[in-house]
Amino acid sequence: MRTRDKLAAELRRVAEIASPENAAKYEAFAIRASTGEFDDYADTYVCPITQFHSELTAAGFTKFAARVAAGEFDATKEESDEWARSSSGQDAAKQLSPEMRKLLGLDLIN
Repeated sequence: MRTRDKLAAELRRVAEIASPENAAKYEAFAIRASTGEFDDYADTYVCPITQFHSELTAAGFTKFAARVAAGEFDATKEESDEWARSSSGQDAAKQLSPEMRKLLGLDLIN
């Protein structure tokens, strides 16, 4: 299961037991999460998962924010590899020295 799907499902699970007002907010987060907006490697924010944490905290959802901070919804190795092969990942890799690419395990595809 992709991290975005896991995150959206968990937000919806919490929404089921939340007050109606908070349930609507959790559902709104779930919709955004399901698009990949908060994925570690999304091009949506400088640091999407940090943005998500900030928004959760601002909404008063500190327990869920703590789970995010603890890494429960961090990208998987497979998602990292997928990003490394993407145009965004390749653009980032091209900006690094060959030594840094080797250290980080980022290969240029072409």
